[in-house]
Amino acid sequence: MYMEFYKLNHEVNKKDLERFSYPNQELGVIIHVENEKGEILLQQRGPNSRDENGMFEDIGGKIEESDATFKDAIKRELIEEIGDKAQIEISRSIGIFHIPKKDVYWVMVIYFGLYKGGDIKVMEPEKCLGYKWFSLEQALSSPKVTNSCKFLIQNICQLEEIKRD
Repeated sequence: MYMEFYKLNHEVNKKDLERFSYPNQELGVIIHVENEKGEILLQQRGPNSRDENGMFEDIGGKIEESDATFKDAIKRELIEEIGDKAQIEISRSIGIFHIPKKDVYWVMVIYFGLYKGGDIKVMEPEKCLGYKWFSLEQALSSPKVTNSCKFLIQNICQLEEIKRD
């Protein structure tokens, strides 16, 4: 499976995405959420998920026509997936990740989120079995975390501009 992560030092725009032109391409957003201890929030994919049911991944989804910006898309995804009570500080986009999954070639705009508090709820129980905090070591060694998520975590952890106080 061919995956690539492109670090960016600016908010992703449509021009950044022009370099990608794959058959059956879809655009999406992912947010990598950490708490103040550096633990990573991952969701366990449910029985009606598009792929990798039962496995853990970062939060994200497909960009919709109603999303004015990529940041609007990730804000919508967060509310759809964990509700509106969790307080997550969202960075500017930090990169672009692409990966083929099943018959779709995904090009994903990546954000970093810092969890500040509040309730995390399962809003789509048919698509999500629950959420779990993983240490970096647990996430990278767990057989229940997808290989694409591990790849993304490794690349995000190498970015110096992300503040992990």
